[in-house]
Amino acid sequence: MKLLYSPTSPFVRKAMVAAIEAGVRESIELVPTNVWAPDTDIGIHNPLGKVPALVTRDGDVLFDSPVICEYLDSLHDGSKLFPAEG
Repeated sequence: MKLLYSPTSPFVRKAMVAAIEAGVRESIELVPTNVWAPDTDIGIHNPLGKVPALVTRDGDVLFDSPVICEYLDSLHDGSKLFPAEG
């Protein structure tokens, strides 16, 4: 998986905490992204032009930190970070 990130984004930090707590941090490649640079490619992954954006193993792209956090939480069998639906 690849996580497009900016070190100053609090939303990226939230996703990173979820990755660490879910035990999947080591399977994520961090890709530094400057959303303000004229040559940025963030729009390819997130039409809103924001970080974080997570490219999954299947090539799907998730953006919006709550969505990313819930996805990362679904990747492990241990105690969940989010309550079950229903």
